[in-house]
Amino acid sequence: MVYKVKWKDLARHMVKQLFIIISVGFTIVMLVRFASSSFDIDETFKHVSLVQIPLIYLAIFLFSLFFGVTISYLLKCSYITIENDIISGRNYWLLKRHFRMGEIEKAFPFNSNGMPVVVVDAGKKGQIYVPLHIEHADDLFRKLDQYA
Repeated sequence: MVYKVKWKDLARHMVKQLFIIISVGFTIVMLVRFASSSFDIDETFKHVSLVQIPLIYLAIFLFSLFFGVTISYLLKCSYITIENDIISGRNYWLLKRHFRMGEIEKAFPFNSNGMPVVVVDAGKKGQIYVPLHIEHADDLFRKLDQYA
């Protein structure tokens, strides 16, 4: 059976996460700059007018949207296949790995560059990263629980 990545759900997750991280970072930098300039608004925003601040947040959102959707679409290749008691999928570097279900030593949650995954580890045979945003996830994880 093939378990495909729900890339649109993954894209929503990644866009939201990227936007929050970048916008909070930008806000913190502006607040530190504001405090270090003795709370002088003119000095803090000498390179940027206050009218441009919403445009900066819009640019951050558009950047997050572009990269979140692009990366999620590219991660469609991370689908998982289980046939004849052999699981196949992609590892951290997106290289194809496959091994028997009985060779699974452990499975554990991991956050791979903003994408929540479950790592299926078969020791020397390698690892497969199973995205949480995957079709029939409950069925797949129930099968993995039998072996891990």
